[in-house]
Amino acid sequence: MRGCPLTHDRVFDDRDFADRYFKKHQKMAERFGREYAKKLMSLGFGKGRVLDVGCGFGGTIIYLAETFPDSEFAGIDLSEPLLQIAEQTASSAKLSERVRFEKADVQQIPYENDDFHVILNINMVHLVEDPVTMLNEIERVLIPNGLLFIADIRRSWIGIIEKEFKAGLTLSEAQKLFGKSNLRDGSFSSSFLWWRFEA
Repeated sequence: MRGCPLTHDRVFDDRDFADRYFKKHQKMAERFGREYAKKLMSLGFGKGRVLDVGCGFGGTIIYLAETFPDSEFAGIDLSEPLLQIAEQTASSAKLSERVRFEKADVQQIPYENDDFHVILNINMVHLVEDPVTMLNEIERVLIPNGLLFIADIRRSWIGIIEKEFKAGLTLSEAQKLFGKSNLRDGSFSSSFLWWRFEA
């Protein structure tokens, strides 16, 4: 059910690579932030605890933290260089008191059951060794009526141009994978580059 092998390591330990990744994906992370901010506002969210599972350099939740000043934010990732960028960015934006980043495995989320009102998981399903375990952990830490947004690259012919997309899942593969997890019911959609799940 997995696509082609990854074009890079699962964990971005190299600082130069992390810097290049940050520069290449910064606008994308902000676009996700804008999109999810609009969705959260339309759903009446204003205050709560938000977790980004596999936060990378933190671009999405930093955007959300600026939009929702009464909420607390946490991001976990295994890449120390990306987490350093996230912490520096949050500090520059004067958000360090409300946005925390922690080195942690998304397959062993270090939080209590029912701890978050909103969880994001972007561009991670194709990266983790055991995505079903990650999905089960997401379900564990999300409150029963919480909001969940998952997005990942969709394998298609675009992989001829952008090799990273060869490692993604198709929409039907993602649906089958999610069916093996304990994750709550939700809806899938897909676009040219991404498939998404929302609950």
